[in-house]
This record gives sequence, structure tokens and C-alpha cells, in this order.
Amino acid sequence: MSWTDPRAEIAALSERLREIRHDIHRHPELGFEEVRTQALVRAWLEERGYQPRNCAETGLVADLHPNHSGPTIALRADLDCLPMHESTDLPHCSLHPHKAHKCGHDGHTAILLGVADILARHRESVGGNVRLLFQPAEEGVRGGGAKVMIEEGALAGVREIYGLHNWPGYPKGELRVQPGPMLAQVHMLEITIRGKGGHGSQPQLCRDPIVAGAHLIGALQTVVSRGLGYAGGGVVSITQFSAGTTHNVIPDVARMKGTIRTFAPSTTERVLERVREVVSGVAATFAVDIDLQIEIGYPVLMNDARCVEAVVRVGAAVLGAEQVSNADLPLAGGEDFAYFAQAVPAAYFFLGARRGEEDTPVCHHPDFDFDDDLIPTGVAMFLGIVRDRLGAPA
Repeated sequence: MSWTDPRAEIAALSERLREIRHDIHRHPELGFEEVRTQALVRAWLEERGYQPRNCAETGLVADLHPNHSGPTIALRADLDCLPMHESTDLPHCSLHPHKAHKCGHDGHTAILLGVADILARHRESVGGNVRLLFQPAEEGVRGGGAKVMIEEGALAGVREIYGLHNWPGYPKGELRVQPGPMLAQVHMLEITIRGKGGHGSQPQLCRDPIVAGAHLIGALQTVVSRGLGYAGGGVVSITQFSAGTTHNVIPDVARMKGTIRTFAPSTTERVLERVREVVSGVAATFAVDIDLQIEIGYPVLMNDARCVEAVVRVGAAVLGAEQVSNADLPLAGGEDFAYFAQAVPAAYFFLGARRGEEDTPVCHHPDFDFDDDLIPTGVAMFLGIVRDRLGAPA
């Protein structure tokens, strides 16, 4: 095989990577608990001559050329699963209740293991260092694993970093990427409404937190529709509402949780201002006390223009120029790859996974399963990026 055309070698490796992906899927581990997955990755890397080192507790960092004085680019995969049930009856379904790979991190890990294998075989043909980052806790445990990896020096000496994600919302065989914002700034809302409970037959003697909460949910939908201009740029969603214990008791307290997603600081400021105004107004209207807690999550994921140009070039070669676009971007999802992108120039891109007209289960759905056909595509993309950015030795 030629280093400049790895297709045959990728094809020969794909079945083994599929088996590894299924093994990881059977044994999902939550953020900062990826002990088994870390051991699997470490063994694979050491067998191929890498010297992986622990990072962020259950993550790993490995360099292709540890002592290389030239440029270094980094490639990242995420290791963790989600705290949710798997509803499939697949042969490789999760063996652990309430833990499941429902975002495709098992597939992302398999892709980077394939890249590690082929890079190791052609180590002397690579004109620079490639740093492989196997990151724990992307799904938000303790603020995410990316920040911890950066704090522990995972990007020291790195010139650029690249990451990918499967996305069933885009057609299979397509690649989506753009410079600038790719994914949103995330805020988490926690709202506690305290009123006065009583008998369900005598609401006039109560200050009903359920009624106040219902109005608050409706009013919060105007934060974007009436608080921002025609371009929008924000999402406000209430995703949890709990109150009461039985059919004939108005409770004292109702609780809600939700999320805010924005793409620019000015939008963020405006949305937060309106949320506070709406909360204050509903509290006054219904004579209840409302405690609003806002937790800042991941920042906006900003792609570097030059790095995106490289992804587009490689994507055109791997998939065809007509399959590469920025349609339907940015997405309102959040990703802690954003911290890597704040630290060094970066590009994060999506590989489509929707199968024809099929209603393919999306990420975080209990029926979701990573599409193994994306493994060779992901390997080819990362290897192409390495060739594009580092070339051959001088």
C-alpha cells in the first residue's frame, strides 16, 4: 500500500475495527469511568509502538513521533457513553443497565484506533508528529474531559486539532463543515417555583406553582420569538417539569430544568436578560417565589477557516466535492471540543449517517446505533488531514 492511497489498507482493517466498536458498545462506561475502554485503547496503541500516557484520569494521549521537533497536529476521539437505556435487541447491545453508547463515541474511538494503526505502519512517511487524544467525559460529567486534558498539557506544542462526529440528521455519504460557529454555547437552567399548597378543591386559597410553571414555560418560548430579530440565533427549551404527589393536592413547589443555546455573545446576553425578565414577571403575576439558577456549559465551538479549508479539500477527495457542504449549520448542540478550539486552531466536522429515506434514529435516542460504514470514511478523513497538513518528511 502507498501512504498516499490507503484505501486497500483501510478496507483490510475495517472488519477488525467493527468488532472493536461492537465490543466497546457492549461495555459502555460513563465519563471519567472509562477504565475498561482506556485499557483496550492502551493495549492497541502499545502493540503498535506508541507510548500512551494517562490524561484526565481515564483518557490517553499518544504521539506518533514523541521527540519530533517539527509541527504537531492532534486528532481527537471521545470515549464515554450516556446514562440512558438501550432499547435495541442488537447482538452487541449494552450489557449494563442505564449505560449505553447512544451518541456514537464507540465508533469515533474505533475510527481513531484505525488511524493509529495505519499511521504506525507508515510512521517514517509522515512529515511531522500526530498526537492522538482519546478523551473521557465529553457528555458533560464534571464540566467535561476536554478542559482537564488541556490543563494537563495535552495540547502542548500542538499547531492544530481536528475532530469528527457522526450525525444521522445528514444524509449518509455527506460531510458538513464551515468556518466560524459549528455548535452552540450551552447554558443549563434550573428553576424552583415556591407557592402555597392546599386542597385541589380550593385553589383560591393556594398560590399554585403548577399553574405558574405552565405559564412560565409558555412565556419562555417568547424569549427567542419576540426577543431576537429575524435571524434568531438562540434556542430555549424546558425539558423537565416535576410537581405534586397525588390527584387532589396542590403542591407547594414545582421544579423545572431546561437549556439555552446561542451562537454569539450579544445573543447570549439578550437571551439571558429576557429569561430573567420573564421569570420575574411570572413570579409577580402569580404571587410565587421563583429561584432561577443558570449554569454555564460548553462555549461556542468555533472552527478555524484555514483548518476548515483542509477538511473541505480532504472531504472532496474522499467523498466527492458535491458531498461536502455547510448546509444546516451551525447546529444548536454543544460539544466540549470547543475548549480545544479555543486553545489552538481547529476544525470539527460531521459525517452524515441517515440511510436514504429511512427514519434513522438520531443521537441520544434509545434506538440509536453507530453506523459501521462510517468507520472507513472516518479513518480516510483523518489520514487525509494528516497528509494535507504534514505531508512527507523534508
